[in-house]
Amino acid sequence: MSKKNQSSSSQKPLIRPTPNGGTKPTPRPVTAASRPAASPTKQTPQTAPEPLTPRPIQWPWALLVAVAGFALYANTFNHGLALDDIAAITQNLFVQKGIEGIPDLLKTEFWHFSNISLGYYRPLALITFALEKEYFNGDPHISHMINGGIYALTGLFLVVLLQKWLPGRTVLTTLIALLFMAHPLHTEVVANIKSRDEMLSFLFITLVMLTYWKYLETQQKGWIVFSAFWMYLTYLSKESSLVGLGLIVIMQYTFAKRNFFQSLISIWPYLVVTALFFWQKKEMIGTLSGNPPVDWANYPYALENTKFLTTFKFFAQYARLLIFPLHLSYDYSYNVIPSGKLSDWETLLGLFSFGGLAWLAWKGFWQRSLWGFGLTWMFITMTPGLGFVLFRGGILAERFLYSPILGFVIAAVAGLDLLLAKRLDLSDSAPVLKRYGILIGLCVVVGGLFSFRTVVRNEDWKDNFTLFNSGLDYASNSCQVNRHVANEWINKCAEEKDPKQKRFYFNKAIYHLQRSTEIYPGFGEAFFSIAYSYQKLIPNRDSAVYFYKQAIRASSNYAPAYNNLGVIYQNERRYHLASYFYNMSMMVNPAYQDGRNNWEGLKKQLGLDVKILPDSLKNEAVLPGAPAPTAVPALRFPVR
Repeated sequence: MSKKNQSSSSQKPLIRPTPNGGTKPTPRPVTAASRPAASPTKQTPQTAPEPLTPRPIQWPWALLVAVAGFALYANTFNHGLALDDIAAITQNLFVQKGIEGIPDLLKTEFWHFSNISLGYYRPLALITFALEKEYFNGDPHISHMINGGIYALTGLFLVVLLQKWLPGRTVLTTLIALLFMAHPLHTEVVANIKSRDEMLSFLFITLVMLTYWKYLETQQKGWIVFSAFWMYLTYLSKESSLVGLGLIVIMQYTFAKRNFFQSLISIWPYLVVTALFFWQKKEMIGTLSGNPPVDWANYPYALENTKFLTTFKFFAQYARLLIFPLHLSYDYSYNVIPSGKLSDWETLLGLFSFGGLAWLAWKGFWQRSLWGFGLTWMFITMTPGLGFVLFRGGILAERFLYSPILGFVIAAVAGLDLLLAKRLDLSDSAPVLKRYGILIGLCVVVGGLFSFRTVVRNEDWKDNFTLFNSGLDYASNSCQVNRHVANEWINKCAEEKDPKQKRFYFNKAIYHLQRSTEIYPGFGEAFFSIAYSYQKLIPNRDSAVYFYKQAIRASSNYAPAYNNLGVIYQNERRYHLASYFYNMSMMVNPAYQDGRNNWEGLKKQLGLDVKILPDSLKNEAVLPGAPAPTAVPALRFPVR
């Protein structure tokens, strides 16, 4: 036995008197050698965490990614308007007023002039369109260039944010940003001017996290105010930016190494901004949710009551698009993706993959791993897209993956890097080419394929005719795609002078419209377009009346069909019937201006205002067979 141990065992405890006259051992002082030193933070708890060490920014890599993003969409700069651009820009009367219309844009829904109420309050993108109308006369080429510039800024600030999160890992951050920018699914957002709301939302949430990180480095509260301002602009861009609250929390937990509770309570300034925004929305447009139509074309899963299972089928589809972005379409309306069923292998695949990846995300997140953060980001930002089918029964859209792509790329690159490092025993101190050579090579190949697909896909968004016909490649079973293609042939037919070519265009239109009604027999808009074709292109009065009545039976709230029937009867001097159908168009849609104008003209001319037909004319009225409300399409053919 050592002397030290002998000495320790031979010592007796000190005895001191107690107040009651007894004795008790006096504890011997404990030295530093006998117990660990107490942590200063435990003796004097701090009210706030220590500032983070400032992390440097390597701007050349950020500029490289920005230039690459801008160059990827350079071939869209000569494009015109396509798809929703028309409804959001040229048919929006407040946008067409320029600066004068901005106060009205702050008080109206996004789709105000499309005669539907979806409850979308996104004035910021519309304000930028109004400014472009004011200063560039709404030139779509300028608008596409501005979209490219916004996308370049997104890449720039994304690299800066990644460098803050992952200091000293320049190769990894640059590869992640380049793959994100090159992903072909971004085409729908960047090449479509209307989808600027999606780009602005992502750009501002990036700035929210970047400015908040600056607060974590400096502890200066002014940065929180600045960050809250970006959050407000994020909400003005798109309400689904609400998911940004979760992104701020996971950023702090993973990269700032705060505990989860600290990360959670730190977002209270953003909760205040959130409450103020939704108060503003309610005050300005009078609703928080709107009154979205429920129709087979756009909300089929609500009518089939298959929203829950279809959500998992959508997850499988989204995973496919993230990994293999080959078969892309601007539209996934009924019946491109049939409802999810337990007997459907794709639904089951989505269900099990959702559960498995969610478990991995949960495990990886609490470990503060980079791949776990990426999966968690993907699930949080995918919530609006999956929620659209789960709660509203809506259809799939590629733009819903704009933000989730970043999480997917982070998880994929981080997971691959971890796998290569373990299998090949690569050290972080090794030379760059040895440490990251294989990873760089794989990312260059994938990024090159992504870039090629993006540039090729951009050409589909040149104009409506090109875009709609491209949808036939992979979504030929969509009732909307066929109707859109038919409407483009109708436009060509209306402008054609040669009778033989005119008949060719007419037959093309009728073929796709019939195909549309085969897919969805209750598609009132398709019946309307058939009727219009027989009314204005190759005149056939009986066919026009028959298909207008078919449109009304299928979609009883479709105002243009009532109006155009009124036009036919007025041309035949059957004024009572004309007045009745004009009244019906106003009754089913009070905002439908063509019907109101025709009703006012007839009333002023003849004094007629027929709301109930006499018995002798009742056989020519229409009894709707489908009273469910349907949306008035943005692209229609008003006949005065």
